[in-house]
Amino acid sequence: MAEEFRQGHYLLGIEGLALLRAGARRSFGAIDARTEEIREILSGFDEPPYCERRDLPEVDVATGYAQWAEDYDDPGNDTIALEQPAVRSLLEQLPAGPVLDAACGTGRHAAYLSAMDREVIGVDANEAMLARAREKLPGADLRRGELTALPLADGEVAGAVCALALSHLPEIGPAISELARVLRPGGRLVVSNPHPFATAILGWRAVFVDPQGRRSMIPEFPHLHGEYIAAFRGAGLGVRRCLEPRLSREEARARAKRHRVAAFEHALADVPAVIAWEVERPLADGLG
Repeated sequence: MAEEFRQGHYLLGIEGLALLRAGARRSFGAIDARTEEIREILSGFDEPPYCERRDLPEVDVATGYAQWAEDYDDPGNDTIALEQPAVRSLLEQLPAGPVLDAACGTGRHAAYLSAMDREVIGVDANEAMLARAREKLPGADLRRGELTALPLADGEVAGAVCALALSHLPEIGPAISELARVLRPGGRLVVSNPHPFATAILGWRAVFVDPQGRRSMIPEFPHLHGEYIAAFRGAGLGVRRCLEPRLSREEARARAKRHRVAAFEHALADVPAVIAWEVERPLADGLG
């Protein structure tokens, strides 16, 4: 019985997904190429690089982000590169009034909102991440708190954003209800997460390098569209938009391992990697 996940396993998965998509498109030349590469991987499966372990040590959310805080904002985070433009397009349309950046981390969205002269409240449970946010936003209103117990009054903000955080929770309903509580009537909430296809099928996780140079990962849970909609409805929020940024061919090729560029392109190009929701708390008279 296998007790580890190897590079070879991962590459077989990518080749298999590329093979399925090639079959659906009737790209017969690509089918032959993928089949040949699968044979090559299997023939050398017990030798480097295919025998090298891919499964990483798993750390809890608090420990992981404390260790990641120092270089979280460094270039190279593929998920942020896809998520940020989509979320900012929604933030630019928030109604007037104070805005909450929930699970603000190092304050990347809070800084963007502040640059637009918005009044911003940042909340995060991790003191190391808040320390980085304070460096970026000296004098900002930054508070320590959990997503399920926000240190804000009912209806305190006109807008809120919660970015790349809810995927770390097994259940999203309580956090969504808490975010809805602090929204005033007519207020809007923007939520982003890794796409459930990426977390459930591709197995992508929040991977970081700790201070000792070791790669580790933080657990993430795939939440399907139906879960989001049920949580929004349960909190009295109405859906306005759902954005699903997809990997371009260039982005898919950039993820290639062991020079299998074509396989990664055929497997991942046009695959949704991020999901972003814009929801609204209706006005008191039901018109929103």
